[in-house]
Amino acid sequence: MQHTRSKRIRLGAKLGALSLSALLLSGAAAQITHAQDSNTMSKEASSRVQHIHVNGQQQYQTMDGFGASGAWSIDHIGSEWSEKNKKKIADLLFSQDKGIGLSIWRFNIGAGSTETDQDIISDPWRRAESFKSSATAPYDWSKQAGQQWFLKAAKQRGVSKTVAFVNSPPVLMTKNGHGQPDDSVGSTNLKADQIENYAVFLADVLEHFDKQKLGFDYISPINEPTWDWNKSGQEGNRYNMQDIKQVLSALHKELERRGLHTEVDAIEAVEYLSLLDNDLYAEFTGKPGSQYTSGNAGGKYEGKYSEYIRELLGDPATAAMIGNKISAHAYWSDQPNAGDDRLVQLRKLVHENLERYTPSAAFWMSEYCILGDRGPGRDLSMNTALDVARVIHFDMVETQASAWQWWLAVSKEDYKDGLIYTDYKNPGDPESIIESKLLWTMGNYSRFVRPGAERIELDGANDPNGLMGSAYYHNKDRQLSMVFVNYGNEARTLQLDIDQLPGGKDVKQLKPYLTSDTSDLKAMPSIPVKKTVTIPARSVMTLVGHN
Repeated sequence: MQHTRSKRIRLGAKLGALSLSALLLSGAAAQITHAQDSNTMSKEASSRVQHIHVNGQQQYQTMDGFGASGAWSIDHIGSEWSEKNKKKIADLLFSQDKGIGLSIWRFNIGAGSTETDQDIISDPWRRAESFKSSATAPYDWSKQAGQQWFLKAAKQRGVSKTVAFVNSPPVLMTKNGHGQPDDSVGSTNLKADQIENYAVFLADVLEHFDKQKLGFDYISPINEPTWDWNKSGQEGNRYNMQDIKQVLSALHKELERRGLHTEVDAIEAVEYLSLLDNDLYAEFTGKPGSQYTSGNAGGKYEGKYSEYIRELLGDPATAAMIGNKISAHAYWSDQPNAGDDRLVQLRKLVHENLERYTPSAAFWMSEYCILGDRGPGRDLSMNTALDVARVIHFDMVETQASAWQWWLAVSKEDYKDGLIYTDYKNPGDPESIIESKLLWTMGNYSRFVRPGAERIELDGANDPNGLMGSAYYHNKDRQLSMVFVNYGNEARTLQLDIDQLPGGKDVKQLKPYLTSDTSDLKAMPSIPVKKTVTIPARSVMTLVGHN
């Protein structure tokens, strides 16, 4: 959801560690090539040693990966930019050597607002083409060429999972002929007699890309159904619970009829509060008997727009259609001290709610950027990077998300919504590529926590205002990855105790990768596990070892 960033604003941790002074193991053998990082870490090293315990036998979620979206801006970049600069962006996003190694890529199937909604969506970078312009017109597979270029580039660089997602059904299937509703259309803008045709359209798109060897692993037909989307400056559509189940049922039947193996990803709920059972929502808000209506469609239009875990995963038939997995967006869940504890308590309640119905269910955090009062204004610094790293951390350890996906991969906006920014707006403008610290901070997760890794227990670092840490083990690669986020203003010196990793062998060496004010996912000299390790203030460090 990009809600004024590019969608409208909505208010709405025995690993030895590394004091890098301790990295000077035996003279020059471990000399650090960049004196600035070494000096900084040495000067900041805390005299207090923080003990961290990693237990490989206590396993949690299996990771599906980390990703971002190619919506909107990627169409312009992919179709208008030079091959050299397009490849540079693709490398930054997808390469495990030159970039952050995303393992999930999201492709937006447009509704056709480019042709129909110029008066409503004034920014051409927020409109989208459609592969089908009318019921009788043939498919035009030349549309969305820029996104198609990057889809191919993602596949070529080893991205293992791709998601096709929809904000609005094609305008030819909507009640008002636009890519967003208005008050007149009721609970949804999708015509009742077009539900099956919508499923056919999506299946046709999936089949086409399968034939091009660019097939999608997941199809997401519904996006943020709780938001009203009326005359919004982007494509969108609301759906009440009955509408949702009708779409999911029609799509499931069409995929089965054709023998397509693409999984349905649902429902991209607008925020975590909308997921909760009413009793858990009331517990969180401290208001007995209260029910979620914050998405602004609930209570305004007929039908139900809340309790998505109960309604989708608590219904065995629907749970089977969506692969026993639910997706939601983490918007407005980043306040650690804002009257209610959305950063930790809310995530614990979401996980508790999932366990209530199906402990085996997977949870995806499928979209996030910074919204509300903190959204406006680009910030390329560690400030935003650390804010987001904290959100990722608690989504890993409290919500136990198996996937985590940022909103826009590339943004031209003056907003905290991009991994990469550009000042390019029209053909002929300089093709500027502006990297953010957030890009590289996300790489501390995405490059090293690969699909198939399991999160394992890490105790001793779970302070939202200080040090946070999480650990992952990939059995096939025999790789241990630990991501430490130091949100505080002083360095933290760690002594790690690692035991019971699968395979029965210990990790002997650790390779640190640092993102800080002066480093972008910088590879540091390897250190023995039994040394201490210092995480500099206001930085993110990933420690990687093999057994």
